[in-house]
Amino acid sequence: MMMINRLCSTVVAIICCLLASRVAASPSDKFPECEEWASRGDCKPNGRPYFMQQNCPLACHKATYRPPETSTNHDIDDFYQLSATDANGKVVSMENFEGYVTVIVNVARLCDYTELFYNTLEHMQGIYPWAVQIIAFPFDSPDASIDACIKQIEADEKDEQHKIRIMKPMDGPDSHPVFDFLKEAFNVEALDSGFASYFFINPDGNFIEMHYGASYNALKRFVDYHVKEDL
Repeated sequence: MMMINRLCSTVVAIICCLLASRVAASPSDKFPECEEWASRGDCKPNGRPYFMQQNCPLACHKATYRPPETSTNHDIDDFYQLSATDANGKVVSMENFEGYVTVIVNVARLCDYTELFYNTLEHMQGIYPWAVQIIAFPFDSPDASIDACIKQIEADEKDEQHKIRIMKPMDGPDSHPVFDFLKEAFNVEALDSGFASYFFINPDGNFIEMHYGASYNALKRFVDYHVKEDL
């Protein structure tokens, strides 16, 4: 039975990787109305984020992406002194991620979409398990109800098979000391709850990049670059 379970887990992992690879290889829009839908806000949590990411990834990327910003004006020791509690109640020190390309991202909890988002991060973590650590901070979007799927989302977040680190949900898109540090580093008052914000910290901790609304392909390019340049 144990061998069967391991085989099933391996098959599921392979399927997830193939699906993610397919998304990465051909991020084309499937409908001519995609840009119109994206411009009216369908990529946002209160729109149709799952449908749009599946069918209009390019349009969503154009509507949400901003060029990355960089920060060297910070004391990384302050970051490594911070900690966070994961979805299962374990306290995780940020010092554990020193020496890795660390990706910190806030995740809006949405029916259907959140699971896809986590699977995408899992795929990226699996490409460079020795070099990259991904830390996801979920929060409940004020623009969408998740009453119908909250139990499923919570179960997924507590799944100990995850390779990424999923933290205990925040009260908002940036209501945690980790994000207080990151906002101060970039002189940002608040993060937009409508789109994911990614922060890359290089292994030495002296360089941080902030990416807003990055698509899977853009995110993977940045991870590839930092693994090549920083390690």
